[in-house]
Amino acid sequence: MRNTVSTCLLGIGVFLFAAGFITGIVAAQEGDGGFRFIVALYWWLSAIIAGFFFIGLSEIVHLLQRLLDKSAAPPSASAESLKREGEISSEITGTNGTAASREKTAATSNASEAQPPSEVSEGKIKDLTLVLDGERFKGQLWITASEVQVVKRSAFQSESEAQIVKVINKSDLSSDYERIKDYFVYSFKEGSRIQKLEFKTHNLYDYERIVNLLK
Repeated sequence: MRNTVSTCLLGIGVFLFAAGFITGIVAAQEGDGGFRFIVALYWWLSAIIAGFFFIGLSEIVHLLQRLLDKSAAPPSASAESLKREGEISSEITGTNGTAASREKTAATSNASEAQPPSEVSEGKIKDLTLVLDGERFKGQLWITASEVQVVKRSAFQSESEAQIVKVINKSDLSSDYERIKDYFVYSFKEGSRIQKLEFKTHNLYDYERIVNLLK
């Protein structure tokens, strides 16, 4: 709400606008020369300049009064506001901390799940294009003495982001393979169904290595 000084200055500015407009019209019509626009424009511009000057002073006084009112606010209200902000901040921090803890736990779980067995170090074949259950993806084969782990992992993913999509027992895997274009195709038994594992690689020497490991 405006104080008395600000209101008076605003009133003076508005009055100067109105008075200058009326005076300009009256002054321009004096004499026998008809309406003299130059005379009217002189009064109008003078009224606009003077009016805006007083209105500007009115706004300055009003803003200073608002700042003074804020600085004179009761300290209890400020303390209560700060306390409320602190409680909200604590709740947000607690929520974020809990979420971060869950994400860290999930990441640790996924990383441990995708860790290759110790005996697979010699049987890890990278940079393969695999086809399994009708889905084509980039990945790896982790081959041990008893099983084959089909791992989905692109070249841009880290080891912890690898995902084991299927584990095939070697006893369920066919001993021979068929060649379809660039793909080597092995059949394996999954329950009562016969599935196919297809793979290809850019490294021609890996084909012989994989075939020997799958025997």
